[in-house]
Amino acid sequence: MDIDKVIKNMTKVLPSVPAVKFSLEKAETGLFDNKIGGTPYFPKDMEYPRGKSNEFEGQPLTLLAQLNFEKLPHIQDFPKKGILQFYIAADDLYGMSPSGDSLMKQDNFRVIYHENVITDESKLLSADEIPKYDGEDECYLPFEGEYRLIPQEPEDMLPTAYDFRFADAFVESYNEVAEDEIDDFWDLDDDVMDELYEIEFPEAILGGYPIFTQDDPRYGETEECDTLLFELDSAYDREKGIDIMWGDNGTGSFFISRKSLKELDFSKVLYNYDCS
Repeated sequence: MDIDKVIKNMTKVLPSVPAVKFSLEKAETGLFDNKIGGTPYFPKDMEYPRGKSNEFEGQPLTLLAQLNFEKLPHIQDFPKKGILQFYIAADDLYGMSPSGDSLMKQDNFRVIYHENVITDESKLLSADEIPKYDGEDECYLPFEGEYRLIPQEPEDMLPTAYDFRFADAFVESYNEVAEDEIDDFWDLDDDVMDELYEIEFPEAILGGYPIFTQDDPRYGETEECDTLLFELDSAYDREKGIDIMWGDNGTGSFFISRKSLKELDFSKVLYNYDCS
């Protein structure tokens, strides 16, 4: 069976979606850059994001990633301007909600969108003015240093087997184009499964489809978060000075509904990280 044929047929129900993939460069970054870590763009007249639970209650969060849409290729339904930021607590869950709580509860993580960017740096917090953690507990972050995000040209990305919608859509498509039929996704031969899951994935991505080391956290509870907002994979390259590690070689992901994205409403974002 030609698996590519099945997946292309499957896009009738689970279509390809545009994505901007990024590579990473270890470098000092400016306030307005697309980046991982570093000093965030942050107006002095705004309240800096702080944690709301455990040892990080009242403590400042750390910039995980910053996306300046004026410096990015545009893809459908994403902003054309403004700066989107992802902040996390440096606790043992990297700011993710603990088991039993909603993964959309922005207690120890925060997604902030600055629609109108101030270019006068005197009105922005400097590196020395960014609040620092002053608690007694050890801090944990999935990255060391700061990195520039280098965007590639947009491309349409086919669905991946990691997405919770993939299995049902694949079975439906398979039975349309194959001579034999299957009842369940897991009836596929091991070599077919290996081909579906062994895909090359970028170090970071805006839009597109996700990957996970475990299961898609949206299944059954937060399926309205149908759009991958941003995902950062683990990456290690000693020669390039890159050291990003989500637990044991995991991935950090942020999801949003397409409706909220179009409305520039980032108050309902699902944040999840998993690892082996």
